[in-house]
Amino acid sequence: MTHYLECGPADGPLMIFLHGWPELSLIWRAQMEAFAASGWRCIAPDMRGYGGSSAPAALDAYTNEQVVRDMAELHDHLGGEPAIWVGHDWGSVIAGSLVAHEPARSRGLGGVDSWVSKAEQIRFKTVFWRQSWVFWIV
Repeated sequence: MTHYLECGPADGPLMIFLHGWPELSLIWRAQMEAFAASGWRCIAPDMRGYGGSSAPAALDAYTNEQVVRDMAELHDHLGGEPAIWVGHDWGSVIAGSLVAHEPARSRGLGGVDSWVSKAEQIRFKTVFWRQSWVFWIV
């Protein structure tokens, strides 16, 4: 079970915020409120093992593939329309993996305090780089 915070109009375009390590969905409150005020439907899940989400006992339940699968299932639960995915730290890795393997789920990808390889910059056509924010168009 993936617990998530939600704000903004239910019919607004979807933006999903993924937290880093060791954080919770709550870190995105200010950003969610700002984007929701502009009409976005904002979602911030507690990823597997954090906050109100499920916390399996097995160590192999925490692979990136498992967490990406959780986010894909959450995305389906939310209706599956292409979303802008925004990640911080480890959340950027999960968002980038999801978008790279299932590009139909995305209309954009953003990372905060993220490591970006030259290959990713070329693949995602980096269009904005300022301080620690990175945005890609896919």
